[in-house]
Amino acid sequence: MARLDRAAVIAGAWDFVEAHGLDALTMRKLASSLGVNHGTLYWHVENKRALVDALAEDLLAGVADVDPAHQGADRLIALAGRLRSALLSHRDGARVMAGTFVRQPNTLAFGEAAIAAARAAGAQSADAALAAFSVQYFVLGFTIEEQAHQQLTAADAQPTDTADTTDFDADRFPLVASALDTMREIPRDAQFDYGVRQLVRSLRFTERRGRSD
Repeated sequence: MARLDRAAVIAGAWDFVEAHGLDALTMRKLASSLGVNHGTLYWHVENKRALVDALAEDLLAGVADVDPAHQGADRLIALAGRLRSALLSHRDGARVMAGTFVRQPNTLAFGEAAIAAARAAGAQSADAALAAFSVQYFVLGFTIEEQAHQQLTAADAQPTDTADTTDFDADRFPLVASALDTMREIPRDAQFDYGVRQLVRSLRFTERRGRSD
């Protein structure tokens, strides 16, 4: 194989996760899949936590690249969509991102873009921070559930999802049964778009047209 470097380790880790899932990833198993000695990996990543952080940073490459000329609320919605797409680009992408506290360029650029968008939409310092992180938390939660459902379906398991109304007493819980029937008819993309737009709208920003931060 070609000379091992950090980029090859990250690419190999993604290949492993795609094939086996995040839970199966260990430094030893990754080394074996790359055909190198276990200790060789530590020249590039110090431990599994650092490896997962590197995967999270890799996921966010280019995600912050939204048009700064657009209104702040629209930019925040666009960033949410770009983040979801990035997380869905790899198996367990949302789980990779959740719980990491990466302070690297791609991650910082996304945070900077989200906070700037919130500020452009009229939020002051503290509210802008809360808004940016609230949007990120929504995207992570939505996408974790979305990917979990995808994996259950792929494994031919019986998912407990919005399409399943047969495993409980619908007469006792008629509103839930009706809601699940409704959700079954709404595509995931539309569910996500509704949620993120409602969240951004609820922040009650007043757009500062033509004003830069």
